[in-house]
Amino acid sequence: MSVLSGFPMLAELTDEERSALEAVLESRELDPGSVLFHSTEEADALYFLVEGAITVRNDGQPVADLAPGEVLGALSLVSIGRRECDAVGATRARLLSLTREGYLRLRDDAPALALRLQEAVLRSFAALVRGVVGESRAPTSAAG
Repeated sequence: MSVLSGFPMLAELTDEERSALEAVLESRELDPGSVLFHSTEEADALYFLVEGAITVRNDGQPVADLAPGEVLGALSLVSIGRRECDAVGATRARLLSLTREGYLRLRDDAPALALRLQEAVLRSFAALVRGVVGESRAPTSAAG
């Protein structure tokens, strides 16, 4: 079984597809307090958090704590741009990364898998946007 089977974003991939994807990923270890990436850096890789915890910060303030099974930087595969936040190890962490260059190689070597991965990224982003929009439309109670 692939280590990627624990990632909801990849739930629609087959075991074989997850194993093929895992074969092109690079492993990375991160110590507590070490920076994975800074805001304004070029967004050049997607990260799968396999073990440990990562804190996402905006303007130095924590905005999210990520746990195993979560993904950082997924849009970097389909959109060129800068990071919007910082990501820092909250604990010792192990991640698997797919750089944009690795993704382009995957598109050449396994185009169907690359397309399924791109679809998974876009579905994940769409769900995030729906959640944010839903929260903004939720009724607020007036204190009185």
